[in-house]
Amino acid sequence: MRCGIATIVLLITLALPGCLPLAGETPPPFDVSANGKAETVVLGANAPTALAFAPDGRIFYTEKSTGLVRVVSGGVLLDQPFASLPVNNAGVRGALGIALHPDFETNQRIYIFYSRSDTGETTSDSQAIVDQRVVYFEADGDVADGGEIFVASLPVGESVGPIGGRLAFGPDGKLYVALGDLGDPGAAQDDDNLEGKLLRYNDDGTIPSDNPVGGSPIFARGIRNGLGLTFDALSGQAWIVDQNAGGHHEVNRSVSGTNLGWPEVAGVAKTAAQLAFVDQTPGYLDPIVESGLDAPGFVGGGFNPSDRYGVSQRQRFFLGESGTRVVRRLTLSDDRNAVVQSSVFAENFPSAITDVAFTPAGTLYVACEDAIYRVAPVR
Repeated sequence: MRCGIATIVLLITLALPGCLPLAGETPPPFDVSANGKAETVVLGANAPTALAFAPDGRIFYTEKSTGLVRVVSGGVLLDQPFASLPVNNAGVRGALGIALHPDFETNQRIYIFYSRSDTGETTSDSQAIVDQRVVYFEADGDVADGGEIFVASLPVGESVGPIGGRLAFGPDGKLYVALGDLGDPGAAQDDDNLEGKLLRYNDDGTIPSDNPVGGSPIFARGIRNGLGLTFDALSGQAWIVDQNAGGHHEVNRSVSGTNLGWPEVAGVAKTAAQLAFVDQTPGYLDPIVESGLDAPGFVGGGFNPSDRYGVSQRQRFFLGESGTRVVRRLTLSDDRNAVVQSSVFAENFPSAITDVAFTPAGTLYVACEDAIYRVAPVR
């Protein structure tokens, strides 16, 4: 078909830097660092909260407000969701966490943390809620085979946040859940409550016999709003990215029985009252990183398992800063107990970051409020 002058001008204009793509077109890669470009995987994503990667390359992710679990296969977002959850999406409630079972290739289990509506449908009515819960689905290809299988029921609280809700399987094969304090800071230090804790379950929701609190899923205490949860393959420690009130956001390490301080300590213990709490609290551990006061919230996080971004980047920890739209990397000491350097790895993402995670092969994905990106190295 012959093109007129107006058409040619339009095509030239669209090719210029900074011009918007046509509807349905994928934007071109854009620079996020001197050595990396962000490639758009999902354009117009609906508030993605957490990412999980299957061994065959598929991406599963949760949508906070819709309750959908979506699938990206072969680089394409599938029209049919993997599952649809009846979420209560008031405040920060919704579909908030996702993890694949370590034996996913055999059992096809996908675990989800979500706020369950009591209407059987998605609702924003803050009173219409049953519980926060963990369930799993068994995959039948790209869709769930049957309904949810119940794993654990967790408290609701009177507030609509902070909830956390991130999931991860540890190297011990146990399921870990980062549950926020649900607006009741005092509960984070009270073993009669699950709020503000890192919880540990067997994969069927039963309680492991070697948990530090007998008959309880409590593994660690003192969390406010865990928005990142992963494991360091070298040390075996759980790493929790925690957003605190008014700043002093933290990156924490945890083993069995660790106390992370909230609400008695926010950030590294400094004041006389905080230091007294430390002296009186077995298992207390300062964060490995704290932000400045009123700094952008930390979110997501993962350890780089490969040399894809350079040999020196292997086993560094990467996390997102939601408001500044930056991915930060931490270089650790040989004993994995101190940060040697903190630097910006990628920046200039178009909207607030909601999750940062690596595929098993070592490709970094960044979820933002309205898109999901893959960071490709530039050689």
